[in-house]
Amino acid sequence: MRKIFAHISLFLLISCSSGSQNEEGTFAEDAGYIQVVLFHMQKRCESCDAVELETLKLLDEEYAEELNSGIIKFIPLNYQSENGKRAAEILRATGQTLYVVKGERVSNLTSAAFMYAHTHPSYYTDVLRRELDQYLE
Repeated sequence: MRKIFAHISLFLLISCSSGSQNEEGTFAEDAGYIQVVLFHMQKRCESCDAVELETLKLLDEEYAEELNSGIIKFIPLNYQSENGKRAAEILRATGQTLYVVKGERVSNLTSAAFMYAHTHPSYYTDVLRRELDQYLE
């Protein structure tokens, strides 16, 4: 099992060494709003891009009011930057990950995000939608 995990981790690390660079956000510890935090490497792979694309698409289509009012914020962070390293330490992130955070409540959606955003985006967005709706209750 460890060997499989090591291969998957190595694949993600290698595959995320190429791609585009996007603007970085700022994580706020103990914020009173919902933060959708995407950690990525300096250079982005298809999976990282798909997670961001599908996340933003869902937020824009179904949570535009919450985005505009600041109730929800999307925070892309380069895991290798100083800003990203500080946030990763707080959230205990260990690479490309996706969290939904509000105050001390943290949900790790990494598996659903990176396994399905590119290949089965509707499954991923269903998982994210359910999580966001719980945070908004």
